[in-house]
Amino acid sequence: MIPEIFKQDIGLDIRVFGFDVNVNYVYNWPSKRNDEKEPTVVHLEFRSDSNIISSTGYRSHFLFSAFLKDCGYASIEELAVSLGEHLARENGYSPPQPEQQLSLF
Repeated sequence: MIPEIFKQDIGLDIRVFGFDVNVNYVYNWPSKRNDEKEPTVVHLEFRSDSNIISSTGYRSHFLFSAFLKDCGYASIEELAVSLGEHLARENGYSPPQPEQQLSLF
């Protein structure tokens, strides 16, 4: 059974590797079913002024709703950040490693 926390449609402002990203999470995609069954897919739409997610700043992603049954994420925000980081890496972004960061002290 899918946890109730994922059974909503919501817009989120998240940060992916320090970049602002707007996420539109739609559980009942494309619309709520009349038979009250779980939707087959869930849709996440990512938008950003930076090119972190894609060269256009827009990315649409679908996942099977069955994934949410045992996904291990405690919130939609946690899922969106994790997926956003995956999409950023897929887009060629390489986050700085701790040993690559400079310190002033």
